[in-house]
Amino acid sequence: MDADDQIIAAIDAHRRACAQTRAAFERQSAVENELVVRAAAEVENEWIAASAAAGEALAVQDVLAAKLLETQPTTIAGAAALLTYYLDALTTTQPDVVFPELDRNGRLSMSTSIDERMDFGYFVIRNVAAALSNMAPAGEATEQRRPVTYQHRRRNEGRTQAARALGVARGRKA
Repeated sequence: MDADDQIIAAIDAHRRACAQTRAAFERQSAVENELVVRAAAEVENEWIAASAAAGEALAVQDVLAAKLLETQPTTIAGAAALLTYYLDALTTTQPDVVFPELDRNGRLSMSTSIDERMDFGYFVIRNVAAALSNMAPAGEATEQRRPVTYQHRRRNEGRTQAARALGVARGRKA
């Protein structure tokens, strides 16, 4: 992979934030479990602190997830890394825990309406598509070339020889 591609750093930062968020929520859960066992007054302050830490970790994770969408891969390896990272998150975790809900403009969504939200994956794919189209030389991304067959080559060679002969007949150099 290309170390100069900024998407790699964005992926690593988000991956670390996810691990920190997971640890913060596990700590919060452990404190909640203690709360059941011990008197509420003893652990209330711990629970408040653990809950605040989990919320802060989640906020950092969401900002870094947005960075995944703002940072356009500059190499094919970077584009592949972003898609692979997203697919891995889909298959190994709960995506709604790892990736925030976004509005139709790709901003963090505070709305509870499903009609106003878009899947994070849509924006990942849109980011990669834009990156790939920026990497392709002009016209190459949409232009499809036919494979050159032996017969096609022979036909072109015959045309080239005929054009040379025509040029010689008209008094030009071959």
